[in-house]
Amino acid sequence: MKNSARILIVEDERLIALDLSKRLPKFGYEVCGIIATGEEAVVRAKELHPDLILMDICLQGEMDGVQAAETIRRVTGLPVIFLTANSDQATLDRAKLTLPSSYILKPFKERELQIGIEMALMNHRLNSQLKAAHDTLERRVAARTGELALANESLKAEVAVRKQKEAQAREQADLLAKARDAIYVRDIGGRISYWNTSAERLYGIPAAEAIGSQAAVLLGEGPGSAAELAEADALTKGEWTGEIRHLSKDGSELFVESRWTLVRDEAGTPSTILVVNTDITERKKVDEQFLRAQRLESIGALASGIAHDLNNVFAPIMLATDLMGQVDSDEVPRLVTMLRASAQRGADMVKQVLMFVRGTSAEKDPIFITRVAGEVSRLMRETLPCSIRVKAEVPKQIAAVLADPTQIHQVLMNLCVNARDAMPDGGELLVRVDEVDVGADKAAEHGTAQPGKYVRITVGDTGTGIPPSVREKIFDPFFTTKAPGKGTGLGLATVVSIVAGHNGFLELESQVGKGTRFLIYLPTCEATDEAEAKPEELQPRGNGELLLVVDDEQSIREITKLTLEAHGYRVVLASDGADALSVFVQNRESVRLVLTDIMMPILNGSAFIHALRRIEPAIAVLAFSAGERSNPLLGSLEEMGVALIRKPASPGQLLTGVANALRANGQPAEGSPTSRELQFSI
Repeated sequence: MKNSARILIVEDERLIALDLSKRLPKFGYEVCGIIATGEEAVVRAKELHPDLILMDICLQGEMDGVQAAETIRRVTGLPVIFLTANSDQATLDRAKLTLPSSYILKPFKERELQIGIEMALMNHRLNSQLKAAHDTLERRVAARTGELALANESLKAEVAVRKQKEAQAREQADLLAKARDAIYVRDIGGRISYWNTSAERLYGIPAAEAIGSQAAVLLGEGPGSAAELAEADALTKGEWTGEIRHLSKDGSELFVESRWTLVRDEAGTPSTILVVNTDITERKKVDEQFLRAQRLESIGALASGIAHDLNNVFAPIMLATDLMGQVDSDEVPRLVTMLRASAQRGADMVKQVLMFVRGTSAEKDPIFITRVAGEVSRLMRETLPCSIRVKAEVPKQIAAVLADPTQIHQVLMNLCVNARDAMPDGGELLVRVDEVDVGADKAAEHGTAQPGKYVRITVGDTGTGIPPSVREKIFDPFFTTKAPGKGTGLGLATVVSIVAGHNGFLELESQVGKGTRFLIYLPTCEATDEAEAKPEELQPRGNGELLLVVDDEQSIREITKLTLEAHGYRVVLASDGADALSVFVQNRESVRLVLTDIMMPILNGSAFIHALRRIEPAIAVLAFSAGERSNPLLGSLEEMGVALIRKPASPGQLLTGVANALRANGQPAEGSPTSRELQFSI
């Protein structure tokens, strides 16, 4: 369809009018005039006779946009589209009385504007044709009433108009079918009534299968998903835009940028919701890779400190093991305590680094920032030079926020690394968490921020400060004041991106020579209290049950055997899955539980469990692994109903897991806890 229409702009805001006059020619339209008042609009509309009028409601002069539109419609019948930032109900009711072609809220998107103009021109053309046909029919009926020929001619004219409307409807349907975005229509109950070709291609679901199905079921929109918020906002506000996670027909994960628009019937009652989805799956993958690369940069900046601290962890372990056989027996408990503390410190440090580097999915859950801030503070205290004091002001209780903990971890790491670089001669690093109320005025200073309760995270230093000439540039990607090879300039750009993605905002306070503070504001959310303390170290005892322990690491086999035997169990050992099958067959009548590693040579743990269950379906099985949760072998454990203990585990965790597995299999153990399944992670 060629765009050659002439459009009259009625807008008293000069910048908006000029912006429209530049945008419209890009769509192929001609701007025949720019008017600032309603009175002049009425006069110029009769003189210029444009094809369409873009009308603001609030205009200069005595006559506002609604009055001008009503006069123009009555005198010329020209179509009018209201472009306004006023969306209150009273204004809507007044505007409806003028029978406008459309009503588009500022700020508008180019695509919405183009579609609105196209539909208005098309509707006006159809109405004009219908009116012309109706007028022709009236004249003929009046002139030749009763004549059969007049009836035949009138019928032909009506059929022609209907065919034209059907052809235009087919043309619109073809345009939707050829659109690159996945477009579908769902009724108020969520049932799909339209499904275009791009939706078939994106989701792998043919239209015949999609139409009539419930969208939530078809697309994997589970309870609490963004789709529920989208539907609620569309019904109350008329539209919604955001990201939604969907599943294709083959179960693969998709991320779409989704735009929902409520469609009402002629009576103004909500009837359907038009959904336009743009596939952003690849973009999300690229973003995640970028964030991971930036996390690695942060870890690299702390590499020397991490190596130093790990050496401090290993030093007492190596010294204590040599001393165990040389000291008096009353000194052994003190050495054991020292070994346990060093090992736990090393495990905690590895946990923090791995969690940060690996990252998580972009799914956000209610979390307590105090936990993340505490972990970062501990890591900084252990890895930063001793000339930098780390001061943490982190309360035990504070409101939850809806966030991705790894991304928040990344924000704090980036800011702490920058603070370290700003204090080459030492100083104080402050990490503080508190809760504040953000008023309407403060929220308005930060764009789309909403008033309400926020969790505020402060990262401050007593370093060199940021000169005023640099402050406006520090958040730009690739801008850095560091020497070549010392930074990519992506740290603060990443911080801004992550904070904005969490619907928060950031403030900067800095004085040259005195230091800098970054203040991050994240909106709070409702969440049940989560336990901050570690699970109690229960140590239930066995009753002489025979356990088969399978692990390819001899040291792990032996220490596990000693631990279990010290608490009332009998143990037989195997070094891999194949060896374990042989040992089990020999002791089939006596073995009550199999404790197996997963990552093993020859026959891995998952394959071993499948083979074991074919021999003895009812045998109790407990997995014991240090592998990553993303490993497919560990992912299959849940499907098999096998609980998992993470390495390294304390004796209490090991014994509790064994007791739980025995009890779940109908074999109660002395002193066992009440939960059926526990998973422990480092």
